[in-house]
Amino acid sequence: MRYPFVVCLLSLALTACQSLGVGDSNREHLVSRYSDEHARFIEVEGVRVHAHAAGEGPAVLMLHGALDSLQVWDGWAAHLVADYHVIRIDIPPFGLSDPMPDGDYDADHFIPVFSGVLDAYGVDRATVVGNSLGGYLAAYYAAHAPARVEALALISPAAYPQPLPGVLRLAAMPVFGSLFEVATPRALVRRSMRSMYGDPQRLSDDAVQRRFDMIRAPGNRQAARDVIRLMAEMRDEEPVWISRITQPTLLIWGEEDAWVPPELAQRWLDDLEDGRLVLYPSVGHLAMEEIPETSVAEFRRFLSVLFEC
Repeated sequence: MRYPFVVCLLSLALTACQSLGVGDSNREHLVSRYSDEHARFIEVEGVRVHAHAAGEGPAVLMLHGALDSLQVWDGWAAHLVADYHVIRIDIPPFGLSDPMPDGDYDADHFIPVFSGVLDAYGVDRATVVGNSLGGYLAAYYAAHAPARVEALALISPAAYPQPLPGVLRLAAMPVFGSLFEVATPRALVRRSMRSMYGDPQRLSDDAVQRRFDMIRAPGNRQAARDVIRLMAEMRDEEPVWISRITQPTLLIWGEEDAWVPPELAQRWLDDLEDGRLVLYPSVGHLAMEEIPETSVAEFRRFLSVLFEC
């Protein structure tokens, strides 16, 4: 009788460990589940970058936020591939991309990475889209490599001084951050995701599961803490380089964004040469995932003016 009891205990312990996010996800399983025939692993600047490209036409490069992956753009990509060459990447060290070999995540280090990805697809110029940290990097790329950027679309972009969101602030701390590297409970991932939505009822179980899986990709959590600590160090720096951005820029913000305050949109508008803002009521930090059809329609209108599509 004791053997079934032991098996039951082991099963319960395994389930508990999985729910607590103890240990890493299996990389082969992640690649199998979260990549397809349009995926490539591109070696650029000494880092292996997971990229996904589909469609033909003017190029659009999409950059996600911290602790996320390229699948956050699935809704937008599905609406754009008929008319555009849609390129998405997992920004190192997130998703299925490797960490930077030197562990340095300063924005300057991403300029040759983004250019190398565009080169790999034979693209000279692209409209660059970014959310949160990806918005910061997209804008930085436009300011420092203007020849490669046709236009910008920034969804709740980080840049101007603000407090770090709660979960990132905890991950930057020495003690809690060390625990984050060992265990990342599914419940914490879900709670964090709910805080990113204006209407948490729109959050799907698949979206939570994907983040839970990807955060635990081998080496991801340790490298993610390097990124988050850098964000904490830079949270009070003024992004004076934004005034150098001359490309047409669409800003999209959810009025219920609890991660990057929508009030900061005015600072972008004040500093951009050619900026326009769309605010969505009852929407949070991830407009492209929370209301994909509505937000991508706005992006399409923006592109239609640029390319007369």
